[in-house]
Amino acid sequence: MPNSNRFKDNQNGTITDTQTALTWTQEDGWQKEGRWFSWDEAKEWAGDISYVKFGNTQDWRLPDEEEILTLYNTEATNKDKYGNDIHLDPIFPSGCQATVWLKSEQGHEGTLFDFKNGETRHLYKSKSGRMSVRLVIGNIPR
Repeated sequence: MPNSNRFKDNQNGTITDTQTALTWTQEDGWQKEGRWFSWDEAKEWAGDISYVKFGNTQDWRLPDEEEILTLYNTEATNKDKYGNDIHLDPIFPSGCQATVWLKSEQGHEGTLFDFKNGETRHLYKSKSGRMSVRLVIGNIPR
């Protein structure tokens, strides 16, 4: 079962994970903008969101694999844009995309994370397909 005390709704479009101290955009890029994102567009959007000080901060960025995995929970069920089950705490609104871009890249390929199965995979950065982005601020204590 999802831990209802783990996530805090900051009432400003952001959610803080009390276990990791990471803060996430409550909605993904698809929910906020109604459009798909290539990897380059996702990075650009992070800059745009930072510029307008969304959630009163300027430090928004794409998450790395370790960070996004902190949101993936096989015991949590949410619904993606198509009504399919994804493993994301229901404190995040339903209707997001199942696949989001991560900050890692290898040459012309970016990395995707899939909330349906917890897998990462590579895709040509300029191809958007049906990808979105969920931005993060903060750092996991290492």
